[in-house]
This record gives sequence, structure tokens and C-alpha cells, in this order.
Amino acid sequence: VFFCFPLWNLCFCISAVMGGCFSVSLSCDQVVNQVSQWLCVKESYIHNLEENLAALETTMEELKAKRDDLSRRVEREENKGLRRVAQIQVRLTRVETIESQVDDLFSIKTTELERLCLCGFCSKSLKLSYRYGKRVFMMLKE
Repeated sequence: VFFCFPLWNLCFCISAVMGGCFSVSLSCDQVVNQVSQWLCVKESYIHNLEENLAALETTMEELKAKRDDLSRRVEREENKGLRRVAQIQVRLTRVETIESQVDDLFSIKTTELERLCLCGFCSKSLKLSYRYGKRVFMMLKE
């Protein structure tokens, strides 16, 4: 048996099995809350762009410093006749790749920041700013 109550609170009774009823209850408040959370995440890539860029710059400086320290340590050990472990080379190469990707992001930083309007809550080109903001956020996570 299928029941539908077309009120503001949407409740559905999917089926009656052996006297039991499986139901899914979803209120308008829940729907609005889910949609607003989704929009908030999408919008935060744009709104938090300047903060994320600053954090990415700081994080990249720290990563480069660690890479340089590791490279010096490896070079010192290689001068003593030891060989470089493959895992170290993989990590150093990964840092170079990340550095290149971050440099690409920073090369268009000024243009992207100029697109922002309304104190960073909006953009003159939402699609482009969203994509750029997401790339910055994902690189920061990485």
C-alpha cells in the first residue's frame, strides 16, 4: 500500500508488510536545510577564495622548506656513499608536481580575484570563479 500526504511536511508510506509500515519522512525545513548546505559549500569556494589562496601560499612555503631540508639531508648522505631510496625520490617528484600546479593557480590569481564582487560573496563569472576556487581548495587539501 502506498500513501502520500501532500502537505508541507512530505510523508510517504512506501509499503505495508506484515502489518508494518516503512516510511520516509522529509519536512520542508529539512529540504531547505539540505539545499542551503549544498549551496553554502558551493559558494564557499568563491567566498573563501582569498583565505584559501593565503593558506595555500603559506602551506606551499612550508612544503618547499621541508623539501629543501630533505634534499640537503639526502645529498649529504649520498656524499657519504649511501644511495637514495626510491620512496624519497617519489616524494621529491610529488612536491615538484604540486609546486607546478600551485604556480599555475597563482599565475591567474590576480585575474580571479578581480572577478570577485560584493565583498567576495559573488563573482562576475560564477562558473569560472567556482572552478578556480574549487581547484584552490582541492590543492590546499592535497
